[in-house]
Amino acid sequence: MFIFDDATDRDLASDGVSRYGAYLRLHHSEFRCWEDDPITGDPAEFARAAWEVARSPIMSPPYVTWTSERVQSVTFAVSGYDGRSLIARVQMAVPCPQALVEVRGFDGWTRPRWSTSYEPPEDAALAERPAMLTTTHLLWSIPPEQLHTLADAPAELTVADAKAAVKRLGRLLDERLAPVLAALGE
Repeated sequence: MFIFDDATDRDLASDGVSRYGAYLRLHHSEFRCWEDDPITGDPAEFARAAWEVARSPIMSPPYVTWTSERVQSVTFAVSGYDGRSLIARVQMAVPCPQALVEVRGFDGWTRPRWSTSYEPPEDAALAERPAMLTTTHLLWSIPPEQLHTLADAPAELTVADAKAAVKRLGRLLDERLAPVLAALGE
């Protein structure tokens, strides 16, 4: 469900190699604790930073996108528990839970023709009727041994390491989200 557009990345690259690479160079500080520190060699911190640079608002259009209409956001944070694992946080639009189905007077998610995702109603629609938008947050820990093993950091920040890190995260997300999306009928 996660798409990594390597062809467009190369075709739109200002350096003729990788547009994502140009953004990595612009945002190299995301991969360092302090400005004069080396690039982090920590797989969790590196993967978190690589994902952040690959997504909007840093890259627009982003290097990483997804096909699920329900997935609204995907973020990562290094675990405060062990400092080595990566915590995945996925927000998804879900149907109204049974306990709220009988509550009348609210609109729900919209699916405009121009969009490939669930969207909140426009402000004009909200002026007529309130909305109740139900979401769920999926959170889980990814141990460091499941993350990409860095080849070049901390010596240097390379496109190869960054792309491998985000692609590995995409595969891990696919595995975890597929049964949830199947249960929701997507």
